[in-house]
Amino acid sequence: MFNELKSLIKHSSVYGSANLLQKGIGFVMIPVYTHYLSPADYGLLELMELTINVITTLISMGLGQAVIRFYHSYENHEDKIEVFTTSFVFTIFICLISVILLELFVKPIAGIALGNPDYYRYLQIMFIAMGLQTVAYVPESFLLAKKSSVTFSIISVGTLISYLTFNVLFLVVFNMGIIGILLSMLITKVLNTSSLLIVTLRIKLAFSWKKLKEGVSFGLPLIPASIGMFVMHFSDRFFVQKYCTLNDLGLYSLGYKFGMIVYVIVSAPIFRIWDSQRFEIAKAKEAKQIFGRMFTYYAFVVVFFGLGISVFIREIISIMAASEYGGAVAVVPLIVLSYIFFGTSNFLTLGIMITNKTKYIAYIQLSAAAINIILNMHLISWYGVMGAALSTALSFLWLSILTFILSQKVYPVPFEYGRVSILFLLALLIFGLSQLVDASLLMSLGIKSLLMIAFPVTLILGRFFYEDEMARGRALLGGILSVFSSREKADKLPGPVDK
Repeated sequence: MFNELKSLIKHSSVYGSANLLQKGIGFVMIPVYTHYLSPADYGLLELMELTINVITTLISMGLGQAVIRFYHSYENHEDKIEVFTTSFVFTIFICLISVILLELFVKPIAGIALGNPDYYRYLQIMFIAMGLQTVAYVPESFLLAKKSSVTFSIISVGTLISYLTFNVLFLVVFNMGIIGILLSMLITKVLNTSSLLIVTLRIKLAFSWKKLKEGVSFGLPLIPASIGMFVMHFSDRFFVQKYCTLNDLGLYSLGYKFGMIVYVIVSAPIFRIWDSQRFEIAKAKEAKQIFGRMFTYYAFVVVFFGLGISVFIREIISIMAASEYGGAVAVVPLIVLSYIFFGTSNFLTLGIMITNKTKYIAYIQLSAAAINIILNMHLISWYGVMGAALSTALSFLWLSILTFILSQKVYPVPFEYGRVSILFLLALLIFGLSQLVDASLLMSLGIKSLLMIAFPVTLILGRFFYEDEMARGRALLGGILSVFSSREKADKLPGPVDK
């Protein structure tokens, strides 16, 4: 079990570092974008990106997830390669047809999606970039299935740096506006897809109708599921815009970004490796016991990180944003809770994915999307942005509960319900105490830091962790300290003496 945990920590740390670097660079670039693009340009880019995301979801057919799933279904190396190459060849075929059809009807699509057919030239570039991006999903999934975390992260970070470099060149130097952003995107997609193909296609291409049928049967139900998730993540913005003011929308958007950090920095990197590793573990005799324990570890990490964001958010926003953004603080804890629920629902799909019952994913996420829309209509009209945050939390709670019920039905796992409940209750207690703190910035940071330290200390003193877990933790800490100790001794050694 601890070998699986060690592998999960190793690879998710690599993915997490890449994610953190990507978000950090993106944050630094915000002033550049806002200076050289008007709000109308921003809105147009947002509409185009939303349109492309929906189309990409439809034409990708979930084959990226299918590669990860069926790569681990076969023991033979040739079969594993055939899973990848079959999906790759079919994806290229689908993308070529889709891009050609979209280019033929680009003007009416621009009129419907963007409200003006004169914007068709923008979509012409976007459709080509979309085709390249869809093709890239398959080799990306192949790298994830192979646990090539370093290669994947290097390409991801290199792609981001390339994109931002061309953005600065086309926006700042040549002042090309939206067309500069789109050309930057197209060039970067060419470089990204080329890099992925160079890394992964050093093999003989093969095609299997049997494996294609398996992949499509597995991936197709994920299409409506992805659309359902798209609705859950973005529909609240439209309702806030309708029922509230633009100022409220700005506050909610800022709070939402901070609340999502728990998923972007913690959960997403973990799932990049876990989505592949769970299929390996499923082959083990004690697989269900490992899954139950791993969920406890995941819950500990995500709850602790989410608690930290919720406890310190007032101080964070007061430091990073102007005083008029202080109202964003209120929605952050609920958004954090929402993405904790979202992360747990992703983890709990393991039974559905292992048994290939992906149609359940579609049922679950479409029902959650419907509930989200209904709640948005009522709660936002009654309670404004707090209603939006509450709607998001309740929708993701429903997503998590229904996923748990259906997944347990097809693949029951002995989760450690008592330990997980303790984590949530203790976090709720510490968060409640943090809300009583009313002091200067430095004093507040000090008191809240002590409250955060109390979380792991209370668990340790309360014997939450088992003896084998404590032993492994001490060994890991000792290893880390020994590394720093060795470096310190090396620094103190005398250098070479000149003769």
